[in-house]
Order: sequence, then structure tokens, then C-alpha cells
Amino acid sequence: MLAGEDIPQPPKQERSRRAREALLEAALALFGERGFDASSVEEIATRAGIAVGGFYLHFRSKRQALLVLMDRWVAELAALEFNVPDGTPPQAIVAGLVHAGLRVDWRYVGACRAWHELVPRDPEVAASARAVQAWTYSRLLAVTRLLLAYPGARKDVDVETFCWVTNQLFWRMTEAEVVDRDAVEAVLARMIGHSLFTGP
Repeated sequence: MLAGEDIPQPPKQERSRRAREALLEAALALFGERGFDASSVEEIATRAGIAVGGFYLHFRSKRQALLVLMDRWVAELAALEFNVPDGTPPQAIVAGLVHAGLRVDWRYVGACRAWHELVPRDPEVAASARAVQAWTYSRLLAVTRLLLAYPGARKDVDVETFCWVTNQLFWRMTEAEVVDRDAVEAVLARMIGHSLFTGP
């Protein structure tokens, strides 16, 4: 995500690290509230409680701040592990995976909205978006194949199409306004669980 970007080195001093984090959190919140274009560097700095000049000590532009946020989002998704205690019912495994994935997605919803805004007009961001979407699809494919090895798995699942549809759903939820996240999470877990396993 950050390849080729001339990003200032992350600071070593604690105070500077806190300032950088405050800027990223402010950008994330503003991108979620207003979108990318309507959020200015000045507003990001003001919300973070930092002078505008301080912003440029950490990032060359708000686009660069967005790229750092998106890189973190991908890193957090990559860190999710498929560690399931023996004897865990498949539906509970699915619910746990959906919960973990959506909580990461929704933590970065402001960045994802800004990202979707940039894709149509920024070829580099569009290329990164395609690469990340291909990566999330491959992760879903790997996890789904592991799940289908469990007892009670359906034998007639078109794995590639199922993962493509599921990937599209997850990507759509990174830009949609979700009022009741718990309800959406529960419905999605049931849908996926029913698609992959027989029984309740």
C-alpha cells in the first residue's frame, strides 16, 4: 500500500508519536463524517489539536494519511488468525470469524469511505484497491476451504462463487452506513453458516 510513497519516518519521541496517532484518528473520523474531499488538512490538524504545520511533519498530504490508514487496516486483517478450539461448533466458528473481520472493517470505515471516493479518479489507489480486493478474496477462499473440512459441511458449495459474493458483501459494508452493527453481524453470520453447513 505504501510502496513508492515518500512518507516521513515514524517519529521516535513519544510526544511526536502521540501527535501522529492523533492526526490519523482525526483523519479517520473526518473521512467517515464528511468523506475525503470535504475533509481538509486544516480540519484534520484542528481536530487533532495540532498546528497545520505539524501535519506536514508526519504526512506529505491527506492522501498519504489515508494510505497509512488503509495500510493499517490491511495489516490488522492480515493479523486475524484461524485458531479454533477443538470441538467448537461450525456455526460458532463462522460467527467468531464474522465478528473479528467486521470489527476490523468497521474500525476503519472512515478510511474505506475515503478510499472508495478516490478509486474512480486515482489510478494508483484504484490499482491498490483491486489488489486488496483480490487479497481479501483469497483469504476468504482459504478460510472457506478450511471450514468445508468440518463435519456437517455442505458438499455442493460452489466455493469460488460463494467467496466472490461474500467478498462483495464485506466490501460493500466498508462504505455503507450501518446503524445496528450487532444485527448485521448476526444476520451475516447466519447467512454464511447456513450456506456452508447443514443443520441449525
